[in-house]
Amino acid sequence: MKILAKNGFLLGALAAFVFLSCDRRSDEEKWEGQIRAFFYEYKDDSQSYVPLRYQKIDLAFLADQAPIQKALLVLQDTTRQRVKQLHLANLSDKVESISTFAQPFPIDQVDDYLKLRAAAEGELSRKNNRPSEAYQLALAEEESALKDLEHLLSQFNLSIYSIDFNNRPVIYFHEYRMNGDDKSAVFELDRENNSVISFRELI
Repeated sequence: MKILAKNGFLLGALAAFVFLSCDRRSDEEKWEGQIRAFFYEYKDDSQSYVPLRYQKIDLAFLADQAPIQKALLVLQDTTRQRVKQLHLANLSDKVESISTFAQPFPIDQVDDYLKLRAAAEGELSRKNNRPSEAYQLALAEEESALKDLEHLLSQFNLSIYSIDFNNRPVIYFHEYRMNGDDKSAVFELDRENNSVISFRELI
């Protein structure tokens, strides 16, 4: 009986040790820990490093960026005008698929928008309809908005042609202070082992 009790105690102690030894930090805590470790390991002046803010780059983060939402509003407005052009050119049957982009849509659908936009413009050009001055202006504003989007997204290692947060490295925007100066950087981290893949300081 004493042997059984002793074995039970040892098993319980072992189970408790294993439980306590497991890294029970959240994924966010692990990623942020790797970012801090990166500075302490690779920066000569790491003693002056003070982390200020971590922000995981995802759809929610992008949706909170006013410049991105402003550019998306331009695409929505252009879509409404494009739908009118399709109706005027007797191409009403081409309207259904692209008309959904006349309403608010998330940034990760811009690649779909670009495909439907190209198809619609191709149909209009085959009709040889000369676009109105107002529509030409809308197209110019659309091009400018797309360039703005691409520039904004490129800061976070993203592109309007493909935004996929599920099958690519985790991206973090990190604000910190070093040598008394406030700075920011973008980190890419491996989803499996949480290690830092790339680091780019923003100017």
